[in-house]
Amino acid sequence: MYIGYFGTVIFGVAEHYLVTPDDVERSGEARWQTHDVILKKPVPQFIGPGQEELSFKLHLMTLYNAMPSQQLAKLREMRDTGIVCPLIIGGMPVSQNYWYIESIDEADAVYNAYGKIIAITANVKLKEYDTTNTDEESTLNKVGRIYNGITTLFGRGGL
Repeated sequence: MYIGYFGTVIFGVAEHYLVTPDDVERSGEARWQTHDVILKKPVPQFIGPGQEELSFKLHLMTLYNAMPSQQLAKLREMRDTGIVCPLIIGGMPVSQNYWYIESIDEADAVYNAYGKIIAITANVKLKEYDTTNTDEESTLNKVGRIYNGITTLFGRGGL
């Protein structure tokens, strides 16, 4: 049964596959600024929402075809390259924004006789990435938008 995904890591349960988030915790806070006033109490001012944080454990075992080394490599690559992507659970995004991996803690590693990991627990901490405030735009998106505009005007036959 399909549960969801984060980037290239797919969460699911099947007869011979098991990768599910466990001990999921989500937290968030508001941002407030306190202004000091002479001879009066400080005046708080709401600045805006803070970033949401989400953490979970992944129990990766070769017994359930989770391929611990490969899954950890995917997670590390996403963390180390700053990839942001939606977190989908139950077919719905967890929030309207994307998420990035802030940290990965690996624990309880079990190795086979050849030194390969056969079971491990990865504690993954995600942080929300607000896509509405970014001025960054990849070259691919710019070129893609121009290409789509040209093909809309002139049709696909000429390209």
